[in-house]
Amino acid sequence: MSEPTVIAMSGELELSRKSEVAQALQITDTAGGIIVDFFDVTYADSTTLAELLRFRGEAAARNIPVAIVIGSRQFSRLIRYAGLNDAFAVFDDKAAALAYLSTKGAA
Repeated sequence: MSEPTVIAMSGELELSRKSEVAQALQITDTAGGIIVDFFDVTYADSTTLAELLRFRGEAAARNIPVAIVIGSRQFSRLIRYAGLNDAFAVFDDKAAALAYLSTKGAA
């Protein structure tokens, strides 16, 4: 099976970094799924959520599974408070994300 593509970002993801987040969250043709590694993100706002939703839609349209790794409690709460728990496959570590992708037949 193919290795997943990993998209990693860090620091504070807020409005001033919107274009950077949008550029990073691009779909590549990958049979191994995609891990969005936000473990080292210390803060995220709604602009990041909007980009994640766009990205998720594009991945779903291409039938590419996506796993998101989040280390920040603030970022996890943002997803939960926005009611998006079921929209994303979110994990606390990369190993769990890899295991998830393997169940999707991707990794």
